[in-house]
Amino acid sequence: MTPSDSGCSEHPTSRRPFAVINPAKSHPEAIVAAVAARDPERARQYAKRHGIPIVHDSYQSLLEDPSIDAVYIALPNAYHYEWTLRCLKAGKHVLLEKPSCSNAEEARKLFTHPLVTGSNAPVLLEAFHNQFHPAWQTFLSQVHQSPYGGTVKHASSSFHLPQGYLALDDIRFQYKMAGGCLMDLGTYPLSCVRQILGKGEKLHPVSAQYQPLPPAVSASEPQIDTAISAAYETDNGKTAEIDGNLLTEGRWSFLPASWAKALPGFQWPVTRAILEDVLVDSQDDGAQHFVRRTVTLWNQVMPVLYHRIDVCDTHILRRSGENVKTWEEVKYIKAYNWPADDEKSKTYQDWWTNYRCQLEEFINRIKGRNESGVWIDGAESIAQMEAIDRTYNKLGLKARPTSAFEI
Repeated sequence: MTPSDSGCSEHPTSRRPFAVINPAKSHPEAIVAAVAARDPERARQYAKRHGIPIVHDSYQSLLEDPSIDAVYIALPNAYHYEWTLRCLKAGKHVLLEKPSCSNAEEARKLFTHPLVTGSNAPVLLEAFHNQFHPAWQTFLSQVHQSPYGGTVKHASSSFHLPQGYLALDDIRFQYKMAGGCLMDLGTYPLSCVRQILGKGEKLHPVSAQYQPLPPAVSASEPQIDTAISAAYETDNGKTAEIDGNLLTEGRWSFLPASWAKALPGFQWPVTRAILEDVLVDSQDDGAQHFVRRTVTLWNQVMPVLYHRIDVCDTHILRRSGENVKTWEEVKYIKAYNWPADDEKSKTYQDWWTNYRCQLEEFINRIKGRNESGVWIDGAESIAQMEAIDRTYNKLGLKARPTSAFEI
């Protein structure tokens, strides 16, 4: 490693070069230098396609490469725990795809391990990329910094993929690979509502439903959820709902039912927060003026393509417990960068994707520089996996298998 660049590696089973390879092209301190796979030929093809200069015949060979400073782990979920520990032991920083581990037991062992908590430990970051974009942080600021005050009473988030995007033999539908909707895109809505409700709020599932694999394959994978919806309560009485689907069917009402079902469906990813009613003043006639804020973010998943933050303040005049007048004040916000008076806006660019923003903060942390303040620490990653396990328990499904690997 030189003072001005960071050698990284990406695993070729990741079908997403936009996660690290493309962002690294615009970062002056990042070079995707090597790739490794269990199938060396596949790794060579991947390297040629993406212009990666070094191909290693094994994961371990890559970890022994002194030119590599950081590793992006996009392996199947079941391998996250083992190979994160192996990378850390080799002194490599790790950008770890979500979910961090197969279950909460693994997460607790990983993020409390001496390789993570020791002095001068390598940087470890769970890659919830959407949280690093200014749009998400602006959304949170409208929720948590309302001029009227008040706290969140309800949060909801959804994310769907169209039917046909994934084949039914995809590793995301294999229990031994720690698959399932909640272990893939469903983890985004869960993370979003947890961010809205605030750290320290433990989610207790009160109801949950899932969609199994189609009958032709469900017998071989009875523990797999292809879609998930769940409702939660916290110890403080806050509520949340999530909804995710890896096989969304078409909802084209103007077509014959058989055609509509066969076509892929589409729904905007959306996240919403509703704050409690806040008393702002009392009038001479005995009426009390309340305000209820609702903040909605359209497309929290990839806001660089398009997003909109709707901030709706509902004003309510209430007398003797009865509403006598209501009106709304609505504003629409877009945030492709930080505010102009924020130093970060001089570095960030409007065209940066979530992944580019995430890479910026990952490298800042490695370099020991001041960061944007956005980060996902070990406690957050543990709490996320605990919420996933509790949800699977509510569904009547098993937590994903625990690795036997130890260091």
